[in-house]
Amino acid sequence: MIRLALHGIGTVLADGADTVDTSDLNSYFAPRRLRRVDHFTRMTMLAGCRALHDAAGTMQQDQKTPLPLPEDMGIVISTGYGPSQTIFEFLDSIIDHGAGCASPLAFSHSVHNIPAATMSLFLNNPKPYTTLCQLHGPLLAGLQTAGCWLNEGRVRKVLLGLVDEKTALLENNTRRLLEKKGVAGDQIPVGEGACFFLLGPADRAEDAKYGTLEFETLSAQELQETELPGQTYAPARSLRRLEKLGITATATQQTDMVCAAGPELTAAVKNAGTSCCIEQAGNNFGLISIRPQD
Repeated sequence: MIRLALHGIGTVLADGADTVDTSDLNSYFAPRRLRRVDHFTRMTMLAGCRALHDAAGTMQQDQKTPLPLPEDMGIVISTGYGPSQTIFEFLDSIIDHGAGCASPLAFSHSVHNIPAATMSLFLNNPKPYTTLCQLHGPLLAGLQTAGCWLNEGRVRKVLLGLVDEKTALLENNTRRLLEKKGVAGDQIPVGEGACFFLLGPADRAEDAKYGTLEFETLSAQELQETELPGQTYAPARSLRRLEKLGITATATQQTDMVCAAGPELTAAVKNAGTSCCIEQAGNNFGLISIRPQD
């Protein structure tokens, strides 16, 4: 089991399957600087800034309000598809104009690590940052990476973000694949959003606002044999699988996205000590719980 101190949380979530409103980011940075920042990166930056303020117990008043940036902080972003809208805009430019005339701006924005780099630049935080892109267990992978960085002493804090964006292509492909499998009636609306967690070493958790986050990876049988707390949260896409294992779970977000475990972990934090979050990672499961401060 791995333990990390949880200092702050920041979220940017849509109501239902709507598009996330990121206009509040203009309160943090001048709109002129944000002109070329894509939607995925805007969600990333806004949720990350909110997590920093949450950890410090402060609020953003206007662009002159300084962000409470922790000393020696790394950034880890975990995502299912990354900034897919800009990726396909670049591919479209190749199809339309050929490789020699493809948009260099679209290419630079299509690199998966650009949102983390952009946030590091806007925060004036020249520290390590990386982006993980995988369809199974993105929350677990992000937590494991954060734990490694902290144990190595590479950084003192890690700002971990779970981010996914909704695109028309993703919605169409999801519908097409489900129809091919003959389960189109079971489709959960595709959603988007960002959840960030400011993490630190567990041995320095005395000042952690939310206590200690504990997580481990279990097989299906091990999960069945584990005594779970009163309330279990899990992404909507995993509820049926958990039900077959005899586990009753709740999804606070009735939308489908690879990083849906982020909002569910946020819900578990609000009921720390009496709830947990489960993320399916292939044939295994990640069990994440919060131990509040005494």
